[in-house]
Order: sequence, then C-alpha cells, then structure tokens
Amino acid sequence: MTDPILGGARAGGLLARAEAVLAGQAPLPRDGDALAFEEPWQGRALGMGVVAVERSGASWDEFRRHLVTAVRRHPQQPGSSAATAYYTAWLDALEALLAERGLLSDGPGATWSARPSGRSLRA
Repeated sequence: MTDPILGGARAGGLLARAEAVLAGQAPLPRDGDALAFEEPWQGRALGMGVVAVERSGASWDEFRRHLVTAVRRHPQQPGSSAATAYYTAWLDALEALLAERGLLSDGPGATWSARPSGRSLRA
C-alpha cells in the first residue's frame, strides 16, 4: 500500500536521507524494492516522522538512537506483523525525540493525549 504523504521530489529526498542513516541498525520495512505498509497509519506515521525530524532540527543519527531503543522495547508480538511492531516503535521513537528536544507538551491545549505517555505535540 502506498501513501501520498511521501509523494514529491523533496519528500523523496528526505526519505532517502532517513533511509541511509537507518539502514544499518533499524532499516525501514520493505517488500522487495517498495516500502511495506500494511495499514494506512503506517505510511502516515513514516511521513509524519520524516517531516517532524527534519523540521525539529534533529539529526537522523539522533532519531536512529531513539528508534533502536524503541525497537527493542516493542518486539513483534504473536499475531502481529513485523511492520506493525516497527511503526509502533517508530512513533515511540518520534515521541521520545520530540520530548527530548522540548517539543511536546502536556499542558493546556494539548491535543495528542491518546499517546501512552499522555504528552502532546506543542502547537
């Protein structure tokens, strides 16, 4: 399944940069040559993460550190797919990175309270 969030030349360049850094320790799930998305939320999580990392000023090495930790915390569960485990870890790593950079809030106006931590992206 493809997702339009990552369409366009600039987005493709951002994704290529992310893939290059993540390839050794936490490569993106693939089905042959294509990225593997089993559900629409997975492609959206990837797109959101790529844009958020770039706009936060964080490096992909910083994100990879969080992703490797999150992958260890979220192993594939029986009855769950590898892609689901990976993108769950991806969101956890994104949240950890943004929290570390002070870009998450749990105060008034917080809108991302469905996350397990209860923290929200700062508007």
